[in-house]
Order: sequence, then structure tokens, then C-alpha cells
Amino acid sequence: MGIYIANTLTADDSNFDLLMIFFFAMKVNYKGLAENSIFALLTFIVFFIIFEDKVVVPVWLQALGRLHPMLLHFPIVILMLSMFLEFFRLKSNYRSQEIYQIFTTNLLLSGILFSGVTIILGMFLSKEEGYSGDILQWHKWTGISIVFFAAIIYWLRNTTWYSDPLAKAGAALTVLSICCAGHFGAVLTHGENFILAPLMTSEEVKVPLEQAVVFDHVVLPIFKQKCASCHNPNKMKGELILTDSSFIKKGGEAGPLYVAGNPETSLLMERLYLPLSDKKHMPPSGKEQLTYDEILMISQWIKGKASFTDRVIALPAGDSLRILATALLEPDKGIEEEFKFESADDMTIQKLNNDYRDVSPIAVQSPALAVNIYNKEIYTGNTLKELLEVKSQIIFLNLNGMPVEDMDLETIGEFVNLRTLHLNFTNITGQGLKALSSLNHLKSLSLSGTNLNYNDLLLHMPLFKGVSKVTLWNTGLSDTEIQKLQAANPHIDFIAGFNDAGMYDGDSSGNRPF
Repeated sequence: MGIYIANTLTADDSNFDLLMIFFFAMKVNYKGLAENSIFALLTFIVFFIIFEDKVVVPVWLQALGRLHPMLLHFPIVILMLSMFLEFFRLKSNYRSQEIYQIFTTNLLLSGILFSGVTIILGMFLSKEEGYSGDILQWHKWTGISIVFFAAIIYWLRNTTWYSDPLAKAGAALTVLSICCAGHFGAVLTHGENFILAPLMTSEEVKVPLEQAVVFDHVVLPIFKQKCASCHNPNKMKGELILTDSSFIKKGGEAGPLYVAGNPETSLLMERLYLPLSDKKHMPPSGKEQLTYDEILMISQWIKGKASFTDRVIALPAGDSLRILATALLEPDKGIEEEFKFESADDMTIQKLNNDYRDVSPIAVQSPALAVNIYNKEIYTGNTLKELLEVKSQIIFLNLNGMPVEDMDLETIGEFVNLRTLHLNFTNITGQGLKALSSLNHLKSLSLSGTNLNYNDLLLHMPLFKGVSKVTLWNTGLSDTEIQKLQAANPHIDFIAGFNDAGMYDGDSSGNRPF
């Protein structure tokens, strides 16, 4: 074909003219096809708006609709660039530049096409269960306005009366619509104040312990922080809203959220305890998960008849929920601890970090290190032994869900400045705890979900002089045994609660972020 064209060009100049006409016709046809596609997209959008209440989106289109969050960034970038160029297009030094005019025309045409497709996919997505409210409407209409404003600019930009002020006004209006649609989309996806939250420096005033209500000041804040992004009046996944007591009492599409007095049979606790890999686990994988203490506070609230009016100070003095709520509402107000030890070498810290272990300072300029270990399939005893290079700097160690054995506790016993140790759902026994008794700075020890023996704890707990809190829920210890432990060790708060009956088994990697 290339040889034929070359011979044709040298044989007859008239053939060259015909060839140019052919390529020009092809170019015009592509442009015309794109313009017709824009008209079809706009017509479909108008049709969808008019008959929105009657439209039923089939399952295969719902799958396409879920591409909306993935594709929307592409037309945003194209249109933002297009509007920037449009703002200056009619200036005298650009008006005469043909390549500038052609480029801006094609860029705008592409932006409108991709925007139209993205808007339609968003409409399909909005028909799924769980999307409603004013924010959705604002997001929908500002999104629709983007493609219509851009299309109007495209059709008017070659008219004789299209002026520089009009071009600038249209470009500014389109950019404003893009920003507004993006903002409302972020609110739908991530919750209110997602964008402005880092700029809002005012700290929330905590209610005094004497005035605190268990639900309002302990339970509800957990729902708002960890659950409200999917369960709010504007995004009701499962027809469930977790931002207001009246809706929480009502429950959702799957039924009542809880059974007052029985966390064991409550749907809420069942969903919290499902493996992270289960699609019904809440919050979903990728979202910020509840901590052990937060799950325990919710389960204890349900166990206490799920009262919406009880005050924290009305709970018994040794009640687990009261202890946790008190720590939440009245954290230690003492001066931040000054660590005497030297900082670890930066190269050493960098070397210890990998895909299954995170080692990082607890704060900027602090010598103290926090260590989180993940993926139980990769874990070995060497995972801990390698940390001996920074044994004097580790103050926080999280081994939740790892296959830690009693012999590993001997290694942990060398982390002389350790303050907080999480051993929840590990393989340790009470006999191995003696190896930790030399940790004079240890304050908090979490042992939930482990195989503990009452006699072992009764023997070893008095050795932990500095420990002030031990978490023991889901260990099989009876309430009577825990009460005896408390009486024998008054300097320790023993936290116990709901037994999940084996529902929680972690995800396949053991990587559940607590």
C-alpha cells in the first residue's frame, strides 16, 4: 500500500490532490461520528432523567455502572485542560494558530465524549440499592451540568458571536461544575467533610465523664467514624443508617441490628466477626476496621440491654465497658513520656521494614518505635528475632492473629522498653507469660482469643508490677475466675466480654488491622 501511494504521488499530481481529499473526508467522518455520538449521549441522558423512576437497570449494566468511580478521573483531567486552553483560545496571539485551534477542538470533543459515558455509568450505579439523599442529587446534577456546559461551548465556539468573555465565562462555569461534582462524589464515597477535615483544626470537646452517656459518647462515635461512610442518609447500604439512634433501633434490610442483651445472636456482632475476606464482613476490606476495644465496647453495650440513656458512671465500678469508656473519655493527661534511650539507626529501621512487618517511629523525632507484624503464612520465630537489633527502641508490638508460640515470648522478653503488647488470637498459653515478667515498663497486655488457664494467670499476673490493663475476652475464663484475678491483682484492670464462639478467624493472611 505504501509503495502504491508513493508511485501514485510521483505519477500524477492530480492523484495527490484526490488522496488529500480522501484523508480529509476520513477526518471529517471521524469528527462527524464523534459529534453524532455526543448528541446520542445527551439524548440518552435526558431520556434517563425523564423516566428515571421507571428505569430498571439489568444486572449486567450494574456491573458497568460500577466502572463509574474508575473512569471519572480521565474526563476530569481532559476537560480541566480543555477549559484552561479555552480560556485563552480567543486571544489574538492564539486565534491565528491553527494547530492550537485544532488541538483544543479535539481535546474538548474527547472530554465531552468520555464525560457523557461516565455520567451514564454513574446513573446506572445510582439505581443500585443504598444510594439516595440530597448529596446524590447534587452530585448527579452537577455531573450532568459538566457535559452539557462543555457541549454547549463546543457547539457555540465556531459561531460569529462567540466572544472571548463568553469563552472565559463558559470555561469557568464548567470548571466550577467539575469541582462541585467532585466534592459531592467524595462526600458520597468517604462521608461528610472528607476534603475539608484536615483544614478544620478545632478539636472536638469531650464531654466530662460525669455527664457522658454510653451510647451518645462511646458507641455512636464509633459508628460515625468507622461505619457512617456507607450507612448515612445519603448512602444507605443495606437500607441501614448508623448516624442516628432512631435509625439504629430500626435496623436495615437484613433485619434488626442487634438483640438487646444478647450480642451472641446480634447481626451487628456477626458481621463484625466475619473473616475480613468475607464480602459480608463489616466494615468492608479496605475500610478502616474497628479495634478490639471498639468491638468490645459495642458488644458490652448490647449485653447491657443496648440502653440509649444509661450514663457511664451508672455502670458498676469493675464493668469492662465502664473501664474502657473511662479510658476513652479521660485519657491520661500526664506529660508525654520522655524516652531515655537513643534512636535506632535509620538504615537498620529501613532494613527491618518489609511486606509483612512495619517498623516506624511513634512520632517525628521520637526514638521510640512501633512494630506491626502481618501475614501469618510468612511468620516465623525469626520475624521477631530480627527485631533484636532495635530491642531497646520498641515500645509497641502488635502480633494479633499471628501463630506466636510460647518460645517466641522469650524473644519479646528482651524488648526491655516495651509498653504495649498485642497477642490477641495467637497460640500462646498462660505458662509462657513468665517470659514477659521482666518487662518492667509494660503497661498494656492484650491476650484475647488465646488459650489461657486460670491457674497459670493466678500464678504469673502478680509478677507484672507495671501492667495496668489486661484484655482477656474470648479466652474461656469464667466471670468468677476473672473476678478472682481482679481481687488478687487490684493494680490491674482485667477487661473481659463477649465470646464470639469461634466466629472470628481472621482473613487468610492474618492481616487484620487493629
